[in-house]
Amino acid sequence: MIITIFSFVPAFAAQNVISDSNVQITLDYPDIVKQGKEFVLSSIVKATADQVSNITLTISSPEIEFSQNSFHVEKLVKDSTLGNNFNAKVKQETPDGTFLANIEVNYYVKGYFDAQPVKNSLTKAIQLNAESKPILLVDIQAPGDVFAGELFSIKGTVRNQGANAQNIQLTLVSSEIELDGKKSFSLTNLDSGRMSDFEFIVQTQKELGAPTHATIHINGTYSDEAKTYHVDNSLSIFARQRGMLEIGDANGIWFGNFFIAPVVGVGTIVSSVIGFLIFVWHLKNKRKTRKSKK
Repeated sequence: MIITIFSFVPAFAAQNVISDSNVQITLDYPDIVKQGKEFVLSSIVKATADQVSNITLTISSPEIEFSQNSFHVEKLVKDSTLGNNFNAKVKQETPDGTFLANIEVNYYVKGYFDAQPVKNSLTKAIQLNAESKPILLVDIQAPGDVFAGELFSIKGTVRNQGANAQNIQLTLVSSEIELDGKKSFSLTNLDSGRMSDFEFIVQTQKELGAPTHATIHINGTYSDEAKTYHVDNSLSIFARQRGMLEIGDANGIWFGNFFIAPVVGVGTIVSSVIGFLIFVWHLKNKRKTRKSKK
């Protein structure tokens, strides 16, 4: 049995498409931005019809400063594209949380029966997320049942859904069982929107005594330029001694206060092999008897 502990994490990069029957605009931008920091919002304009001209894309938001917030395309032939990057900066006073940026597209198109090109407009609001500090979420996968004194693995992923993080340290600890092995993980940097995999390989003490339900804590710290933050997550395992003739993993079933393990003993394996050989021997003798009768 594998125990998975996870939290919902929003997408780290966003894409929006604005379109009608004549044009298509694709916008790419970071889902997470930081106050006082610059970021890039990229756009690709595509003509999906003939006779499209004077395309103007404008972006505005009270929370963002743009070096230039408008992009103009004189003319695009059908199925052609042209891209542009908007250099932006989130204002320092923007509070943490989501905010909107407004996208407006104006263009002209001349139909077969139009004497002059006709103006068309598209508008849409996109959502961004401002975070002034790093926010790390740890997802964990671990076996629910283990044998005492035998190595087992705890795997996971650390994700940053806030500002850039530094000096990430994660450690396994438990007050109920002893843990030896690789039980720490460190990472120098984890930028906004990034993730990193980790793995602990540990074992309990060899002599455990009674079967034990134990809680393992994953504690840690990370920081930004100004402050240190803490990670506190946990998981539960069931640890027990391996039986003398037991082969297989430590999974089992509880009935009240009794634990039934899926034990495959050496005697069972030997009996199965002997039974198979006896079956083959009988089958061979039957064939010989049939041949002699003929």
